Amino acid sequence: MSDINDISFDDILQNENKVKEEEQVSLEDKFAKERLEWSGKISEMSKKLKDIMKLADLQVDVYTERQRAVEYYHYLISILKGLGRSYAKQYSQRYDFHSYQSDKRFANEKSKELQILADISEIVRKREVVENHCKFVDNTIKTIDNLIYGIKYRVDIEQIARGR
Repeated sequence: MSDINDISFDDILQNENKVKEEEQVSLEDKFAKERLEWSGKISEMSKKLKDIMKLADLQVDVYTERQRAVEYYHYLISILKGLGRSYAKQYSQRYDFHSYQSDKRFANEKSKELQILADISEIVRKREVVENHCKFVDNTIKTIDNLIYGIKYRVDIEQIARGR
């Protein structure tokens, strides 16, 4: 068993950095995996648009997946709002600290702002990652809407091809 005196500050700091890196990777990896899943669903639905016999199934899939995407988008927006509140709180705390308690003096407000953003970089990164994923899901919903729009025209083309 190791003695507490055998553990250095550098060991603790390295361990903490590993945990943060794993968290960063896991959030970004999770969203990347979800983007691949949504892209696969869109591709699968697009392939069904080619075959007139699969249009009934496609209509069910399209409306189901659109609703799932809308619900997921609103879930992400609620997370983003929570991150926004946390960002504002942390920014305010760091601003007060650097303005009134810190011995460090800044040449101007911009340099103080840069220091604050560096201090709260983790919440800034999370907010950017979630915001980026929200944009992806929003565009996925728009793509599904385009598929819905395309179904009508696919049926019209098939009727023209059959001479109706």
